[in-house]
Amino acid sequence: MNTISSKEVPDYYTLCIKSDCPMAAHCLRQMATNVLTKKYKIVQIVNPLFTEPSEKCEFYRSDEPQTFARGFAKMQEEMLPRQYKTFSCRLQGKFGRTGYFERRRGERLCSPKDIMIIKNVLKEIGMQHLGFDAYEQLYKLMSALGVRNLAG
Repeated sequence: MNTISSKEVPDYYTLCIKSDCPMAAHCLRQMATNVLTKKYKIVQIVNPLFTEPSEKCEFYRSDEPQTFARGFAKMQEEMLPRQYKTFSCRLQGKFGRTGYFERRRGERLCSPKDIMIIKNVLKEIGMQHLGFDAYEQLYKLMSALGVRNLAG
């Protein structure tokens, strides 16, 4: 069983209190329960009536670290102006202007899903060999909210 520190868990992370679940030893929601319930009097939990004691549970979050990418500003140096225009327009359409530039500068981490989106656009413009500025292994605690500077 992995462990997580209070620095890694967002204060508002939804917890699971089903400690008897066979997946509890490898579920981030259960691991976060051990951290946040010691820190706060009031926490947000998953309704136990809607959980399923298996890997099929819609609330299960694996404790396997995921690969996130930080920044892709160096990619522009390798692209022709027309390629970069297509690249940036497509990604701004996916992430919005602010989201695009935050990811490009490395202020917001690129999730595994973001990485796939960016790689698909790179493939479309024939630049699939380009890589991100840096990679980090982190727990996937922030899937839908956009990951911003969790490390450090």
